[in-house]
This record gives sequence, structure tokens and C-alpha cells, in this order.
Amino acid sequence: MKYAFFPGCTIAYWLPFIEKSIRLVSAELGIELIDLPFNCCPEPNTVRSFSSESWLVLAARNLALAEENGLDILTGCTGCLESLALAKHEIESKPENMEKVNQALESIGMSYSGKKSIIHMHQLLYDIIGIDKIGEHVKRSLKIRVVTHSGCHLLRPYNILQADDPEAPIKLDKLVEILGIEPLDYMDKTMCCGTGTRRANREASFAILREKMASMTMVEPDAAVVFCPSCFTSFESGQKIVNRMFGTNYRLPVYYYTELLALAMELSEMDTVLSGHRVKGPLSAISPENRNLNQTVQS
Repeated sequence: MKYAFFPGCTIAYWLPFIEKSIRLVSAELGIELIDLPFNCCPEPNTVRSFSSESWLVLAARNLALAEENGLDILTGCTGCLESLALAKHEIESKPENMEKVNQALESIGMSYSGKKSIIHMHQLLYDIIGIDKIGEHVKRSLKIRVVTHSGCHLLRPYNILQADDPEAPIKLDKLVEILGIEPLDYMDKTMCCGTGTRRANREASFAILREKMASMTMVEPDAAVVFCPSCFTSFESGQKIVNRMFGTNYRLPVYYYTELLALAMELSEMDTVLSGHRVKGPLSAISPENRNLNQTVQS
């Protein structure tokens, strides 16, 4: 399988260790990632608020670039998935939008017809590769207990993304189970991490995060597992700000799913991947025979 890989700004510039885990896992699963000169997705809540047409044109350039190379787009960022998928929907559902973006693209020698799709790593692993196939590559059972958080941008709008049930998501739970990990049920599982309101109201944003962290830690997990780079940053870095603002003491390690998948596959170079984490751990619940792995993760 070949995909045009769209890491997105957050992963590429702030969380390169997540990108590395995606590339390691993809190679192991026989997925070839093709790098193309993409621009920003762009993030719709900022660019679109100034100019809906500019948002569509910038997104259309990315879509057209993948189309020129005969590739579907694979992204590790749920925000990029949502932005590109929403733009694709708006362009293709309204002839006037298709005409406008192609007029703009013509000035740089490009055109867009809507022949290719956008999927997230979550969808690739669960819907296309499948749990059973992933299980064939798992060499080490990671016996930890986690809370999962799929994130808002992966689940909504469901009529366009159709990644998982927005009210009761289960696919990430199934993906961690195949690694020997126990997913814990908890209240407010679909509650936002708070990132979306941070620019408008910082205190309210971290109050939301505090409530989410309280719900997650109530079931005493070893770690949290996400599929969204913004949620990763909100939980990992944001919990320290919550501690300062509200006097809490959260120290919950956070992992992007492909990091744990790479560990379970026993892929090399994971020490450099895990060294990028600010909250070290977790794997304290791993059995004694896996002590070397535990030491690697906590180094």
C-alpha cells in the first residue's frame, strides 16, 4: 500500500517522535509513505474565519497534489483529517466551489477533480489493515491499563468522517487490546480535552482539561492513549499547567497509539522516540520479564 503522507504542522514541528513511530510502524506493516511538498491543511478555525475561499483553495492544493501523484492521503493528525475532509466535502458538494478552487489552482498549473480520499492512521489500522493482521506483528504483550481518548476531530462530523461512533467510540479500545493492554471505561470519555477553547478563554480551557483529567485518573490508569497530536499536547503539557492553576497533582503519561504499537512490535529506535516525552513512564505494570523495556521507556 502507498499513501501520500500528511504529518501536519503539529506532528512535524512539535512532536517529531510521533511521526517517527508512525513511519516505523508503517514500514513494518508494508505501508509505503510518500512525502510530497504539502502546505498547511489549513487549520479551519483560523484561516476559515478570515476567508472561507482561501481555506478551500489551500486545502484543494493539497488534495490536487496527492491526486497528481495517484495517491490517497494518510495523516496522523485528526485536525488535518477533519480540515481536509470537510474541505473536500464542501468543494465536491457545491459546483461553484469546485469552479472557484480550480480557477485559483490554474494559476499554479494545477487542477482538482476529487478522485482521491483522506484517511487517518486510526482508520488505516482498524478499518483497512484490521485487528487480526496487526496482531500477527505483535511480539510483546504490553500489560498495562490505560484510558483512551479518540478526540473530537476524529469523531465529528460523523456524516463526513465516519471514523467511529461519536457517542460511544470503541475502535481505539480494540486497537490497544490487541497489544495486551487493558482499556478502562471512565466517565466523560468523549469530553473535549479543552484545546479548542484555549485561544478564546485560557482559564476555561484548562478548567475543562482539569475535569477531563479528573475523570481519566479516577480509574487509576497507567497511561492515556490518544490518536490526536493536539490532544497529546493538551494532556501531556497541559496537566502541568492545570497543576499550577488548580493545585492538582496529575502525572499521567500520554502516548500516541503508534508508539505503543511500535513497542509491542519490538521495533528498534524506540528509545529515541520515547525520549521526547515530558511525563516519563508508564509501563510500571509490565511483568518482570519485560524489565528491560520498562527501563528503556523510563530513560
